[in-house]
Amino acid sequence: MTDKSESNTLQTTATSIEILSILEKVDRARVSEIAERMDRPKSTVHGHLTTLAEKEFVIQRGDFYLLGPELLRLGNHVRTREDGYVLAREFTDRLFEEVELRSIFAVEMGGKAVFIHTTSGNKMGWTHEQLGNRLHLHNTGVGKAILAELPDLQIERILDKWGQPKETENTITDRESLFAEIEEIRNQGYAVNNAENFRELYGIGVAATKQTGGVIGGFSVTGPEHSITGGEQEAELANVVTKIVSEFELELALA
Repeated sequence: MTDKSESNTLQTTATSIEILSILEKVDRARVSEIAERMDRPKSTVHGHLTTLAEKEFVIQRGDFYLLGPELLRLGNHVRTREDGYVLAREFTDRLFEEVELRSIFAVEMGGKAVFIHTTSGNKMGWTHEQLGNRLHLHNTGVGKAILAELPDLQIERILDKWGQPKETENTITDRESLFAEIEEIRNQGYAVNNAENFRELYGIGVAATKQTGGVIGGFSVTGPEHSITGGEQEAELANVVTKIVSEFELELALA
């Protein structure tokens, strides 16, 4: 049973995390604004901000608090902790140069797809494709490609944790249909996102695996649904993504 001191510690951690989440959404805020959003006393919020500022998780500019550089250092550690993550940046850029569609590299963490690298050239990047964003696996091209490389039991555990929330009319919301599509992905080698997490968005994803076994992540390209007609064009794009992923896997194996 959790004792009172442990419970207080957990609540303290949760409060600090909530403050960081608020600052992410609003960019900067005064103590009073954060306290109002959390429905907490200003003194409580100020105490958390003071502790977070001492460790540089937040910084103070006048009356305002912003996210701090320690978060950037930790985030960069996540992006560089495996050789494959570092190498994937070069291949994400290369993929964009080949197809001139928004290109991303994502990995599975905690049962979701986490964006590690994104490239869109001078095109405006979509909000959901920002670095560090976490998306469901069941309704994204890169997510389904990654799922197809996992054992069925692990897929079941991910679905038990996150479910299959319906985000558009095209979202697959039942397991039987999802597993049927995963089997198709395993046979054809790539996954398609046909406006399943955002309306009018089309994506193609291919998983990247290690020579020693196991999936390291996945690459995908996305564009407006009307710009990718399916059929022959889909096959051509899938071939390009697959080629880039094969070159990535080879270079990673030789590294």
